[in-house]
Amino acid sequence: MFWSQIVIPNRPRVLVVDYSCNWEGWEVAFCDRIFNVLSRKGVGLVGRTPLRAQRPQDLSEVLDQQDSFNCIFMLGHGDSHELPEEIKLRSFWEWLSNAKGLTPKLLAVCTCRTYDSHTSAEILTARGNFAGLALVPQSPLVPREAGLFFMKFFAELDLHAEDDITGKMVWFSHSKAREILKRRHYLGKIGVRC
Repeated sequence: MFWSQIVIPNRPRVLVVDYSCNWEGWEVAFCDRIFNVLSRKGVGLVGRTPLRAQRPQDLSEVLDQQDSFNCIFMLGHGDSHELPEEIKLRSFWEWLSNAKGLTPKLLAVCTCRTYDSHTSAEILTARGNFAGLALVPQSPLVPREAGLFFMKFFAELDLHAEDDITGKMVWFSHSKAREILKRRHYLGKIGVRC
């Protein structure tokens, strides 16, 4: 396997963005649990709580301080006819991919129960944007499997990416996280671009 030549400087420093608006009532608690577990594991996080975004423009202020993070971990909804457009993955992806001056970051997207196959495919194949390294769902995920995957992924990445984040480290961390899902008989798929 060949990895990209993209190198994102420094140890992982993760901006956790909850863009779910707690639509179904469980998402904020879910996001907080993941944030707290990552914090206990020593993963570098931005802030004391996840950033709550109700629309893509809510990210403007934090992007002005983008040197404080090199990973964006977004938790929310993929696609559903019941959701307002502004809280769907597509809206956030379009806004971020068109943001001016955004330096290379690892983008990890966690959507539970609903997922957006078109936007996921676009994230994994898009070239020339900030997200040269990315992870996105390729099937619907139940919250427990999504939580296990991303907690394991970021813990492994933090353990092995001591000086910078490379495609090889993203691939390795993705593989380790995938193993934990297989052992627990979860069938969800998370695609990786590394």
